[in-house]
Amino acid sequence: MSIQVVPSPAPEAPDLDPVPRRASGAMLIVIGVFYAIALALLAYTLSTRNAGLQMRLAGFGAGGLYAVCAWHSAKVRGAARTVTFFGLAAVLAFVAEALGDNFGLIFGRYHYTGALGPRLLGVPILIIFTWGTIVYCGYALVTWLTDRGAVRRVSAGYRVARALLVGLATGLIAAGFDLMVDPLAVSGVWREVLGTDAWWWWIDGGPYLPNLESWQGGDGIPVMNFVGWTLVPMVIVATYAVIFPGGDRPGDRRTHAVPLLIYGYLYLTIVGGLVEMAWYDPGLTGVIVIGTLVMGPVFVLGLLGLLSEGARRAVD
Repeated sequence: MSIQVVPSPAPEAPDLDPVPRRASGAMLIVIGVFYAIALALLAYTLSTRNAGLQMRLAGFGAGGLYAVCAWHSAKVRGAARTVTFFGLAAVLAFVAEALGDNFGLIFGRYHYTGALGPRLLGVPILIIFTWGTIVYCGYALVTWLTDRGAVRRVSAGYRVARALLVGLATGLIAAGFDLMVDPLAVSGVWREVLGTDAWWWWIDGGPYLPNLESWQGGDGIPVMNFVGWTLVPMVIVATYAVIFPGGDRPGDRRTHAVPLLIYGYLYLTIVGGLVEMAWYDPGLTGVIVIGTLVMGPVFVLGLLGLLSEGARRAVD
């Protein structure tokens, strides 16, 4: 009598509990409040042609949105992964900015002013929170839109390659956002309208928007800046993704809508400032077009993803 030995299957990774719908709903309410305030301010400034108000509030909600991103991450990825992600983002972004402001490395030769608040080694503390928000939104959108289900066993090469590609996609999203932010941040309209310094200035300027009238330094923005904006998020995300290749808790449309709506809010506030600054510098209208063409497809893909999830739920 022969005995046939059947190998036991490899143990499956334990299923994770989904993100609570109540938590995702609460995040959406907070984001909705930010949208309501931003839209009301934009409507007021457009009706009164008070560009100075919208310019001052172009970065409104940066700290609050950072907190929502951390909240979302804690629910989706847990406390340890959240601390790791935002810790990496804070440290690496600060080092990159300090090297840029003090030595002209990574982004090109520029200097921050005191317009964004307290600085450490020349870098405004607020910028670190802004980096965290932008990089997290990009990462959350990329991982959601490219999710094809859990992969139980992968090689080290696959893990590294995927981490690099996810990081690159995140970096491109971040650089696309900066195509709008940087022209707003260095425009001479700050001095013309408010009589104050802009957020930073490029010492030599550059070939991107060479006719942009900066408040100080060279006109235009160096291409190296956008290379830096691609590479720094890429390093942050790739490092995190190699350490933690998976294990996110599943979420529904509410969960996935959170980073998408934050991304849309970032677009809305910057466009609001640019629209009114364009009253004084019509060349900034082109920046709005560029930003819309770059950021718009990401937002549309996100909306399509939400619709697809809704359709699948209806079928199920």
